[in-house]
Amino acid sequence: MKADRNSTTTFGVVGYGSFGALLAELLAPYGKIKICDKRQVDNWNLSENVEVADFAEIAKCQVVFIATELNSIRSVCEELKAYVGEDTIVADICSVKVQPTAIMQEVLGGSCQLLATHPLFGPQTVLKRDDVKGNKLVWHELTDGDFSSLRQIFEDGLEVEIVELSPEEHDQEMAWVHGLTFFTGRALLNMKPPSSTLGTNYYQKLIDLVTVESEHSMELFMTIQRGNPYTDEIRLTFLKALEELEVTIKDEA
Repeated sequence: MKADRNSTTTFGVVGYGSFGALLAELLAPYGKIKICDKRQVDNWNLSENVEVADFAEIAKCQVVFIATELNSIRSVCEELKAYVGEDTIVADICSVKVQPTAIMQEVLGGSCQLLATHPLFGPQTVLKRDDVKGNKLVWHELTDGDFSSLRQIFEDGLEVEIVELSPEEHDQEMAWVHGLTFFTGRALLNMKPPSSTLGTNYYQKLIDLVTVESEHSMELFMTIQRGNPYTDEIRLTFLKALEELEVTIKDEA
């Protein structure tokens, strides 16, 4: 695997949703991309170097990315186990890390090389390949192995900033970064705050948060809230702070 456009590396992507499609687009210059999805993909407008394949073909690629929802990771790993070799790299791209890494280690441990990643970018922010430059990718090698070539593709080829964090460290930080902001954004979205001719920059930040959250699926929202073991505490602390603030307002009246 080299960070050039002449590589013969094969990448498998299980799950061709919005992020799976973005991942295939980003990696297409660096190898052959094979994709599969539970939905019909044969007639989709696929980029050059991207093709639909069956699961067995996907699993035999040198690098396999699991780009499905959290609740599908176990079943995907169980299917992969029948095909992967000891040199195969299997990586997840889930927005939470403790749960999926535990599943991958339980099901695939000893069968292949395991890598936990979380790209801190998505289809809403990366509209063309160059947009990915400078964005962060959380990276944690779950097994001993050679991940250097794949890392080179992200760092040198795509110019992504790799941040090394354990699954626990990742989820602790993201309970604030994603858990709190998604929760606040969803609450505001449900309130439907109106635009205003008197709107200040401060108010516009709230509207911007609502706009961003409106582009997130409820599935992603639930993954962030239920799949991160540290998010409950942050959410409850926030709700308590609101209650205390309301008491302060009433007491000061």
